[in-house]
Order: sequence, then C-alpha cells, then structure tokens
Amino acid sequence: MKFNHGRFRSLRRQLAALLAVMLLCGVVSAAEPWAAERIDAASSAKEEPPQSWLLKWSDPAQAAELRGTLVIRRQAEAAVDVVRPAEASADVEAWLLRLRSTPGVEYVYPNGRVHALELSAAQQADDSPPAEAAYGEASALTAAAAKAAAASDPELAKQSYLKQIGALAAWKTVREQTALTIAIVDTGIDLDHPDLKKNLVPGINLIDTDTPPEDNNGHGTSVAGVIAASGNNGIGVSGILWKAKLMPIKALDHNGDGTEQDLGEAILYAVRKQAKIVVLSVGLYRYSPYMQDIVNYAESKGVLLVAAAGNDGQTLGSMAAVKYPAAYSTVLAVGGVKADSSPDLRSNPGTELDLSAAWNVYTTALGGSYKKEEGTSMAAPQVAAAAALIWARYPKLKTYQVRELLRQTTRNIGESGFDNRTGYGLLQIDKALSTPLIADGFEPNDTRGTAAFLPLNKQISAVLNTGKDIDWYTVEAPYDGKLTMKYQSLTESGAAIPPIRLLHYVNGVQKNTYTTKLASGNAEFTVKKGTQKIGVQFMNSDNGTRQPYLLDSSFIMKPDAYESNNQTYEAFALSPRSQTVVGNFHQKADRDWYAITFKQSGTLRLALEGNTARIDPGLAVQRAGQSLRTYDEESEGQAEISPTLTVTPGKYYIRVHNAISSEASPVIGQYTLKINYVPKYDDPNEPNNQYYEGLSIRSGTEYVGVIDSSTDVDWFQLRLTRASQIDLQVFNVPSGKVMQVIAYDKKQQQLFSQKTGSTGKLDVKNKRLPAGVYYFKLTANEPFDKQYYRFKVTVKTAFASAPGIAEQQLPASEAGGNEARRMFKVEDPAVESSGEPFAKERLLVQ
Repeated sequence: MKFNHGRFRSLRRQLAALLAVMLLCGVVSAAEPWAAERIDAASSAKEEPPQSWLLKWSDPAQAAELRGTLVIRRQAEAAVDVVRPAEASADVEAWLLRLRSTPGVEYVYPNGRVHALELSAAQQADDSPPAEAAYGEASALTAAAAKAAAASDPELAKQSYLKQIGALAAWKTVREQTALTIAIVDTGIDLDHPDLKKNLVPGINLIDTDTPPEDNNGHGTSVAGVIAASGNNGIGVSGILWKAKLMPIKALDHNGDGTEQDLGEAILYAVRKQAKIVVLSVGLYRYSPYMQDIVNYAESKGVLLVAAAGNDGQTLGSMAAVKYPAAYSTVLAVGGVKADSSPDLRSNPGTELDLSAAWNVYTTALGGSYKKEEGTSMAAPQVAAAAALIWARYPKLKTYQVRELLRQTTRNIGESGFDNRTGYGLLQIDKALSTPLIADGFEPNDTRGTAAFLPLNKQISAVLNTGKDIDWYTVEAPYDGKLTMKYQSLTESGAAIPPIRLLHYVNGVQKNTYTTKLASGNAEFTVKKGTQKIGVQFMNSDNGTRQPYLLDSSFIMKPDAYESNNQTYEAFALSPRSQTVVGNFHQKADRDWYAITFKQSGTLRLALEGNTARIDPGLAVQRAGQSLRTYDEESEGQAEISPTLTVTPGKYYIRVHNAISSEASPVIGQYTLKINYVPKYDDPNEPNNQYYEGLSIRSGTEYVGVIDSSTDVDWFQLRLTRASQIDLQVFNVPSGKVMQVIAYDKKQQQLFSQKTGSTGKLDVKNKRLPAGVYYFKLTANEPFDKQYYRFKVTVKTAFASAPGIAEQQLPASEAGGNEARRMFKVEDPAVESSGEPFAKERLLVQ
C-alpha cells in the first residue's frame, strides 16, 4: 500500500470542490488565480510531509558525506541514512541518479507510508452469536475460566475467543510471562488504563520524542489488551497473559499513519531494549528492501516478529495478498477466523500465511474502557501472546523453533495441511504448551510421492537425520520463472559443514541440481508453471552427521513476451487497433513501454489493472515529441483508466509501471492493458456541404466519405458532355445507418432518389441523362465517422445520332432539364425491327 493515495486524492478533490464554492460565493476572488495555489500548497503541506528516502550503505565504513544531501536520521544497525535533497528546488531525479551511482550505496528507496490495519465501516460485520446463545456461551465460558484458573475479571464472559484458541485450557499450565518483553509497535497505549498499566514497561514515542507513547487513536490499546490486560484483577477483561511486560512503541500517529523508517526504527528500538517479541498490526502491499533488512536484523538477534495478514480478502477478492511485513519469510503471518472457527473471508490469503486466530475480540479501549474489536490486527497479538507462553514453558527454544511449534500444533480448519486461507490452521495455545516440538515436522517425506508441501516465500526448518536421508518438498510455481531455494545450515559453531545437494524434478524427470559446501547457498532453478519437486540430501550418503537446516523459497517471474522494453527507444511496437496486452513486472523499477503508430485520427482509451493488490497500476501516454501524461489516481488493486483521448496520425508511446513505489520490486502477478482504439475517419471531400461545393467526380472512380454530424450533407458533381447512361452505387454503409442519394439537375430540380435500406448499399442502374451538369446529394439518418461509405458513378454509354435514335433537340436553356426528367428517351419505332444489334445503344469507349 502506498501512501494512502486514494484518501489524499479524495481529500484534494474535496478541497477543490470547496474552493470552487468559495469562488462562486466571492470568498476567494476569481481575479487572483494564485489564491487557489496558495490554498492547495498550504493544505498539501499539512497532508503530506516532504518526501524522504532510505539510503543503505553496503558497508557502513564507506558512509560519507553526500553532496546536496540532508541526512535527517541515521540508523547504525541497518547502515541506513534517512535523506532528502538539501535544497527544496533540487532536481530530484538527477539527485537520486547521483546517489545511486555513488560507490558503496546499495540502494536508495522511497520512505513510504504505512498504516494500522483497522477495518473500515464497510468491512466490519457483526459476527457475535444471538443474545440467547451468547448468554449460554458466556455462562459456560465463565465456568470454564473459573475451573481453569480463578480468573475474577467481570467481562471475561465476553471473551469467547479465549476458549476458541485454547487460552482457557492453557491457563492450567502457564498464564504469565514476565521474563521477556513484548514490544507493541502501533499507535501507542493508553498508559493509564487500569487493566494495562501494571503490565507496561517504558517505551518510546517516535512521532513526538518529547512526549510519552500515549495512544491517541485506540488501535494500539486494543492490541495491548488482547495480549496482556491484567488477569484475575477483578476489573474488565483478561489478556492471554495475566502478567507481562509490554513495551509501547508509538510509530503511528492519531490517524494510524506512519512511515517505513518509523516502523524500522521501532523494531530496532525494540531489539536494542532487549524485547523478545515484536507485534506489528500494521501493513502495506509494497515490498521494501529496507524493511527486509530490518526483519533480517531482528531475526539475527533472536527476536520474533508477529504481524497481521490484512483485512482486504473480501474487498479485493482474488487480488488480495498477505501484506508486508507479514509477508517476509521469517515473520509470523496471522490471519483471522470467525467465531465458529471457519475462515473469515475478509482475512487476506496467501502462501506467506502461517496460521490463524480469532477475528473478533473484546478488549481494552481508550479512556479506561472496553470494546469489541475485529480484524487480523486483533488476531496477531493472540499469536504473540502464545509465543510468549511457549517461551515461558520452553525457554531454550530458538525463534525458528517457536514458529515451527505454533504451526505444528494448530487445528486444521481448512484444506488438509497448509492452505492459503488459514495457513497451517487455527491457533491452539494449550496444545502448543503440551506438545513437544518435532524437530522435522515434515517427515515422512523421503520420496517424491510423499513430498511435503512448501509454501512460497516462507522459511521452514527441518533435519537430515542420516547420510541416506533425503527430504522432498512440493513447490507450486504460479508462473514460468525462476525458483530460488535458500539453504542455510544450522551446524553448531566450529563443527564441520557437510556438503549438501539440492535436486529439482518435474514429472519424475531430473531437471537440475545444486551443490554447496558452505553453510548457506542459493539454488536457482528455471521452472515452468506447475508442480516442482525439490530434494535436499547429503552429497555423501555415508555421512553420519545429523544436519538441521532452514529452507526458504522465493520466486521471480520470467520476463513477459514484450521485453526488453524498459525505455522509449525499446518500446514494443503494437498495431493500431483495439487489443489486450498481458505483461508483468519481473524486475526492480520495471517500466514497460509500448509504441503505436496511428495512420488516422480516432479516440483512444486505456485501462490497466493487475491481478494482485501488490500492483498499483500506473499509466502514462505520450505523443512522440510531446510531454508525458500520467494517470495514477487509484490505489492498489484498482484499475487505472485513462480519459478518452483524441489521437491524430503519428506515433504514440504508452508506459506501464507499478506505481506502488518509484523503485517497485518484482511482483508475482500480471497486469492487463486494454487498448480501445476507435478510428475516426476524416472526410477527404470536405467542404462539400453545399451543391456549389460539390466535388467533381470522374466515371468509375470510387469516392469515400463520412457523415460526421446530423447536419452534414455531402454533394458531388458530374458533368456529361453528351447524352449518357450511368450506373450509381453507394455501399459500405455502417450497420444500422441508412443513406439516401438524391439526384438533381443544374437547376436543382430533383431527378430521382433512392435509399440504402437494411443492406447498407444501393444500386441505380441504366439511368439515361442528356449532356449537362448533375448533382448528387448524400445524407444519412444518423451521423457516423468510424467507417467510410463508398460512392461511385460509372458512365457506361453515350448516345450519338444514328439510325433508329432521334435525339430530342432541347432549347439551350432546357438542355438536361425537363427532358432529363423524362429519362431522355425518344425512340424511332422503325429501329425496333432493323435487326442492327446496337441500333438502340452504341457503346463508345471513353
């Protein structure tokens, strides 16, 4: 999700409308055109802070002062500087180009916006049971809680999800965790809430460092209550942890908004302060190399990150995807389920999902109160609390082992095993506390036929138990592309590292192998869409070492059929017609250019949409030699549609890119560009709207034209130097249109008329006309300019004085007049029996 462009565009439109009203009312003088600019500039300053960038040094020792660059903040652990141009008037593109070409700079990435995963009013639904059922459930819940542990919280009966996820049963084993700190990165926490304040430890406000991390939104307070509202204290509700150490880190403002840098800084702060678990009920659809670095750093320090998957499953349908940071492979991604334990369709699905928890909760709220809340924002803290209890029960477990134990002990509520809707299943805290961790939960998977399913973009842990052991996994490639398997040995420090081989099979046929003698390695396999079998084995089957390992999978799409087309000079040439183009963004900052050379005028309308919310369609059109016009009004998962554009003969460029970020990373998904081109035919005979403007035509020549308005009339003029016989044709008339031809003499006296009718054509045969000037008036019942009509007059025969033919001699003033209206036919009866083949009509070759 980029900086909530939809909301700010809407706000700008509202401001523009307000300004228009003010102009009409005289509040702002229309004589001062700059007044609107002042208002817009002032509002923009409040809406959007100046853009900043995240600059990563590949080696912190190379960090140096950069010309024309202001360093706003420095994050030593990540070797990242938050920067912006020193001068507000600087050429940003040139500045970025200079920075990215600086030795030692790994990347310069926009510091994008993030948002708390709150539900809109349209996304909310009452999933509560009916009152009678709720009463019975509440009584049973209170009794169960009392039996599990003497919890005295009066609102406990409203927390039915505690039973659903096994928390009540878990309280029989453990219900406190004060040996570690749980950091809540959110909008802050109500620091004086009576059900929370005893479980709080000092935190930080990154929005305003001079003030405490007080919640002025409510989201963070609700998250905190799910984890550790004080249990058995005689007031309010109970968190999953009765006693805990919660660290409030305010990285989001009163609107729930923040930046990637704030989010990264919050995680780094938590790591510095020895937090063991970080809860992230925030999300965006944009992958960020900066956030990936922060996630990797936290993992290296043994800190577990837990994040919400997102709440757009129903709104975006098949385009919904697990949001970042939940989508990073080592982050526990949590979805939501209904009160009846069925998947909530509003929860974002995807291969990155680990497990699910209750969508609906009853928890703490601002001002010392309580409220119902819902969404994956409330599911994630349930899993975080479960992880804290696991560490209370099994304090020596590693971070990756806690993730595996949570997956292994879920209750399957969807398809057997893993599924994109619920991950590995529904959180069961009691089972996680009573079931020992299986070192390799994917066994038995020693054959390709028993291969375990390995979701894309997710890290798992497993073990090679003997030299002859081989672990097989099934990976589904969504498209043709490159599958990367990242292997990481968990060999203890100082121990020998056995060489490892990775195998790639498709339909029983070995396609490739990869070997590493190092502690880690990346195996890259070129794949076709479909099922891949990946094997992991020792190179030496006599190896007697037990080898635990981590395995990550990632995927990059094969370049589309139109590559390389990343620059205007590489633009892929398309024919000038309506068509559909399907492409992808397979590389960083991918821009796809297309070129169309139009040979005639017309209208052009473009529609661009992706099949995943990780694509925010960005569209631009440019006539060769002119400036680029961009269209980026919509947000992720929404189609971008251009206005209807008028094009004239010439070359046009179309640019397509993922506007989710100026440096957008590769995306697994496709875009569809629909090009609707309607040619507009210009009438080559204009002006010919009056008879005296009629185009002079020649026999046998085909003329084309359009009727481009309801008042348009096309006149044509024919001169006959002698009496002749003609054929007249009108054809190729658009379907549904009716054309009429009216013939006139030079005095504008009508000679004949005929219509095309439903056939779209007419034929007038063997009309005899004396020498003179004639006019043909063409009209239509409706205008048309998307297709030419065709008009042709053929002068076939001229009549000369000859036996059997008596040409009537008309006065000069009447030549071609009345006699033409009598079809110019005066015959000598004697000719009928003359036997001369051409006595009536002598054909003259012209």
